[in-house]
Amino acid sequence: MSFLTGLLKSVVVVVLIVAIAIPLRYGSTDYPYLRARVAHSLLTFRYSFASDPDRPHLTAEYRAFETLLRLRPLLADHLYADPSQAIKLLRLHVRSNNVSPKPSECQIDKEVFVHNQHSTDGFWINHPPRTFQKKIDKLLLYFHGGGYVFGDIETYRGFECYLSQLFNMTVLHLEYRLCPEHTLPAAIEDAVAIYRAILNQGVSSSQIMIMGDSAGGGLSLLTTQALLTQQLPLPRGVIVLSPWADISISSESYTRNKDKDVMLRFDQKEWLIEQLLGSNASQLSADHHSVSPLFGSFEGFPSLFINVGTAETLEDDSRKVFAKAKEAKVDVTFEEGEHLMHVYPMFFGYFPEARRTLENIRQWIQTKFDQKLNT
Repeated sequence: MSFLTGLLKSVVVVVLIVAIAIPLRYGSTDYPYLRARVAHSLLTFRYSFASDPDRPHLTAEYRAFETLLRLRPLLADHLYADPSQAIKLLRLHVRSNNVSPKPSECQIDKEVFVHNQHSTDGFWINHPPRTFQKKIDKLLLYFHGGGYVFGDIETYRGFECYLSQLFNMTVLHLEYRLCPEHTLPAAIEDAVAIYRAILNQGVSSSQIMIMGDSAGGGLSLLTTQALLTQQLPLPRGVIVLSPWADISISSESYTRNKDKDVMLRFDQKEWLIEQLLGSNASQLSADHHSVSPLFGSFEGFPSLFINVGTAETLEDDSRKVFAKAKEAKVDVTFEEGEHLMHVYPMFFGYFPEARRTLENIRQWIQTKFDQKLNT
């Protein structure tokens, strides 16, 4: 009996140690996040003993994360079963996948920005906490992804806090209006409004970098094109991760990479376009330059950094934007992640491939800020 009692006490002690150690190790008490991290660690250990002969350069950490996404895909088929509930289910599903929780020491402050009676919400993000000096400090204006139908400060704050720390910049997150409640070009109007409001506050355009991923990458390009059309001062540079530059979904990579892509599904192309354009669909085609920046002009663009994975359906969107930017004599840098997934740099906490690309972006940003303008 005493042996069983001693064994039980030992088990309890081990459980307590593990219960304390795991949250400390990953800096969070969020159970779904911790569960994912433990599963990722176990899969990483397994894959460290077996390389992928077709993709030998990929780390065990990346392949483990890829497996987790295949087990729990971001976009599941059932989300399209009932169109009236699809967007609601999708937003709930994404929010439940907290892959990068906000660090406790990261400071986030909301502000309502107004320009010509157009108001939009933004969130100042500083990690570590600091006060943004509007006449001096560098600013990263971030447009989140989510196919224009989901995404918000709750789902992006962990990533944006990391960017603030890594880039040593204040990040301003735009909470733009989402489809289908507010169809395109509502998001573009919000982006231009917050940019103009920042300029009116005394921030110089030369202090600003614009960055976005996926739909937010497309929005970054659309916003820059709108600034050029309106003859407004341009940001110092633009960074796009896997930009959705053609909402008509017409590139060949949508077919070529369909089975490789562990994140995106475009089986319901017409349905998705309808959500984005709504009643505007009869007057505005999905390949119109006002909603698909690939078909717009890149003449006069500021410095541009494009990143994309070669195992994603949006691969050709990035390659075509790169080609058009080069043709327009834009100072453009293109970085591809061989065999890597859609917006892979966002998963910086899970595999080194993501961190390497973000470090390359950090160095690119530093170089652009060190350069004199108009050189």
